[in-house]
Amino acid sequence: MSLQIKRAEGLEIAAARELSNTSWLSTYPPLIGEDETRSIIEGRHSAEVFKEQAARVQDRFLVAVENGDVVGHCYAFQKDGMYVDRLHVDPTLKGRGIGKALLAHLESQLFADTRCWLDVLQGNDAAMGFYERVGYKKVGQTDACGGLSGIPAVIFEKIIH
Repeated sequence: MSLQIKRAEGLEIAAARELSNTSWLSTYPPLIGEDETRSIIEGRHSAEVFKEQAARVQDRFLVAVENGDVVGHCYAFQKDGMYVDRLHVDPTLKGRGIGKALLAHLESQLFADTRCWLDVLQGNDAAMGFYERVGYKKVGQTDACGGLSGIPAVIFEKIIH
């Protein structure tokens, strides 16, 4: 695997959006319903939102590229440490270390003792298992996953050393 992790640019931003939306549609409808999933995609994953996020130099808008294709995406920003808002891998390529490589790249850019954290939707057991395997610990719960009220989630964190 010749995987490259880098800041997204140009057409990679649209490819990251497409990949994120595909991932959402393959994961979240059984957990929050089809209508809620599509509503979130339309609002929080619009082309304009992704362009604005990619332009924020203080944020991390990363892509994993293999053979010229975007196969993974991570978006994180400063919020009580570094908050991982999105981490998505092409659903057909899960288990190949792409998500782990994206997080490792993100973490390598952070200062020691930085809190890196995220919310995982209640019931997304595969994601919870993944984060535990890469060193994140459950530290709490919220009823507003990613700021979305009424969507319960588990809070995970890792202190970067």
